[in-house]
Amino acid sequence: MSTRYGLIGLGNVGADLARDAVSAGLDVSAFDIDRAALDRAVDAGVAPRADASMVAAEADVLILSLPNSPIVDRVLADGVFDSLRPGSLLIDMSTNLPARAVSLAAEGRDRGIRVIDAPVTYGQHGLVSYVGGAGADLEHAATWLDASVVEWIHVGPNGHGQYAKLAQNMLSGVGMGIVAEVLGFARAAGLDPGTLHDALRPTGAYSGLIERVLPAMQERRYGSAGTMALHAKDMGYALQTAGDLDVRLPFTAALHDVFEQVLSVGDRRWGQTALIEWWSPSTARPDDGRGAAA
Repeated sequence: MSTRYGLIGLGNVGADLARDAVSAGLDVSAFDIDRAALDRAVDAGVAPRADASMVAAEADVLILSLPNSPIVDRVLADGVFDSLRPGSLLIDMSTNLPARAVSLAAEGRDRGIRVIDAPVTYGQHGLVSYVGGAGADLEHAATWLDASVVEWIHVGPNGHGQYAKLAQNMLSGVGMGIVAEVLGFARAAGLDPGTLHDALRPTGAYSGLIERVLPAMQERRYGSAGTMALHAKDMGYALQTAGDLDVRLPFTAALHDVFEQVLSVGDRRWGQTALIEWWSPSTARPDDGRGAAA
């Protein structure tokens, strides 16, 4: 009998997971509160279910791809955890708080359910997953992970997948922030952004991040995948986790403030390249980073 996979959450990431898993020949049922998202998944070959608990009851392996930690908790509490059979595997591919990933694994053990955290990020060639959990559970998860992402990396025990994802988000977010800051500085100075781009290319300061985001910021191409709102949420998780670890994150804190200021006057569907809006004269900046006069 083949393994039955269930997926709850069919947003941008969940839709990609479902499509690739079905293309690889896996038996996938799914649910999302957004009927249009569910219909698109059906077109890709996913079997629809009427609610999340039904997906969980049928699944040998249940995957969550949800926007934030409170929604993960709400979905699990609303019959999903109770519907999972002992011996089943729960893979949380949402970006969740590391501490919650650890407690979720403990709750799963009490119920006879194996749990791993496997949050994802978009790499150059598709989705990449950072996996936290026990080795035996990874063997059970490998078929799903091999089918649904282009690469997955086991980074440690439960919670460490979430630590790695937050570290990656911090790095990419702060990197985008400094590219936007440089572009804002160049504009104010009257320096042509295209000339600046060419001038940076042969230097050690140049990177693939600059190659990708500077033109998009210059042309105000913000997209809607990998939204600023979700990234701001993840930065908040990083700051909350840093408090638990007693570690300072000054650059991440500054970036989080910029994200929130742009979101307060912009479109929450914008992608992260909308950071450049902070340097627009029309964008309110309660704290512009220059400090108060003495």
